[in-house]
Amino acid sequence: MNLIQNTILTSLPANRKKTPSGWISFNAPCCVYNGETADKKKRGGLMTSADGTVSYHCFNCGFKASYVIGRKLTFKMRQFMGYIGIPDDTIKKLAIEALREEESDIKYEKKKFITFNRKNLPNNTKPLATWLEKYTTGTLSDTEQKSIDNMLTYLSSRGIGPDWYDFMYSSSKVWDVHQRLLIPFYWKGDVVGFTGRMFEESEGVKYYTDVWPGYVFNMDAQDWTRKFVLVTEGPFDAITVSGVSILGSEINDTQRELIDGLGRQVIVVPDRDAPGEKLINQATEFGWSVAFPQWEDGVDDVADAVLKYGRLFTIQSILKTTESSKLKIDLKRKMYG
Repeated sequence: MNLIQNTILTSLPANRKKTPSGWISFNAPCCVYNGETADKKKRGGLMTSADGTVSYHCFNCGFKASYVIGRKLTFKMRQFMGYIGIPDDTIKKLAIEALREEESDIKYEKKKFITFNRKNLPNNTKPLATWLEKYTTGTLSDTEQKSIDNMLTYLSSRGIGPDWYDFMYSSSKVWDVHQRLLIPFYWKGDVVGFTGRMFEESEGVKYYTDVWPGYVFNMDAQDWTRKFVLVTEGPFDAITVSGVSILGSEINDTQRELIDGLGRQVIVVPDRDAPGEKLINQATEFGWSVAFPQWEDGVDDVADAVLKYGRLFTIQSILKTTESSKLKIDLKRKMYG
């Protein structure tokens, strides 16, 4: 995040909201300057990207403004900055800063646009809430009733409530889906994949996953007001602390770009095993922070910790043991492996 982008974000109205598509919406300040009545329906929209770009659009009066790093601060963008209360002297300084960026020898590479296409969920997939409604009214078959019973028992054993996430279930027997708790993967409101966790006793693989390469789980839940993002390995870990999951123990380039694009402190919470050390190596390479919470033996990951200690204590133990210095990370990492 560059100085201009940061100044604009910190100057937006306090009642702003972020939509699933990534827009920050608020009452448009430009309307009264362009012959329209004051906006009271949050028709102003701002979009930012990891490369420093800022785009504003008013869906009421049609006013538009944008800034791209490496270019001059346009007249319309300076107008918009004034509309949101940025002082004139600050705008002048930022305009000079933009000129420095433009005249510098640094070449700014245009970031690739990352997106993920929609995927279909297994046949007869419905939200868990729908199944629970039928469960309580006794309108399920005996087989379905038993499956929902076992699923709820599994969630309880993990210390997770059925309302903690948009869990789903399908009675389809393809890939033993009828024995799995389905966790849909969202990207800007669309379903782009899923993973199914076996809740029945079985010799089959625990997880069946259909996901696009580079996907980061739970990105849609990362409210822009947060100062940090917790990066975990598994989806249940992410759900329990409202973090993100890389769905494994190694981060690829696309995942790194997506997480860095959140523009906040990144705290990696690796599992307490040998693969977790690989994740620590990448975190130090990327300049990310790493947490080393002092959990008891047998508590091997974030989900285990939430089950034993509760959400609040788990998050506190993560934040209190977060290290950003490579030297301190190297000193503490010996507990992993």
